[in-house]
Amino acid sequence: MKKFLIPLLFLLLILFLFITFVCHDIYIPGIRAIFCHDKNSCLHESAHKVDDTAGWISRTDEWVEAVDDYRMTQYLMPAEFKDKHAFEIVFFPGIGKQKLTSVDSKSIIFWQGGWGGYTELYASIAGYSGGDINEIPLCLQQFYNMNEINKTVKGLGY
Repeated sequence: MKKFLIPLLFLLLILFLFITFVCHDIYIPGIRAIFCHDKNSCLHESAHKVDDTAGWISRTDEWVEAVDDYRMTQYLMPAEFKDKHAFEIVFFPGIGKQKLTSVDSKSIIFWQGGWGGYTELYASIAGYSGGDINEIPLCLQQFYNMNEINKTVKGLGY
């Protein structure tokens, strides 16, 4: 019985990894590996990598304060003056009173309680930008090293 347990566990691990990596875009911090399927998802995952390499900018008080100030300003601003991606940022899951987005149990994120929060917002804004720093709200641009993010995306073939 023990002979079959280790190979079975190994097979289950391979199956889990295959489902996770093939079905979902992902950045794995421990080994700084990125799996993505198009330019925007590669921008998102590359932003996670650059964020990680820089010591997790998205987890700093400065980032949280800048995002919260931006969200409040955009929320109160008349619609015709709002930034292009204001809605996505103001109502981003896991920030303020927004709940985390629930996900399929096949996803690693399911086991973290859902998707969202300041770290995901950091990466999502990079994805929204299309690789152009000018597409990021001016007050948040200081937190992004778009040269490094774009270099990482180019290295992934996008």
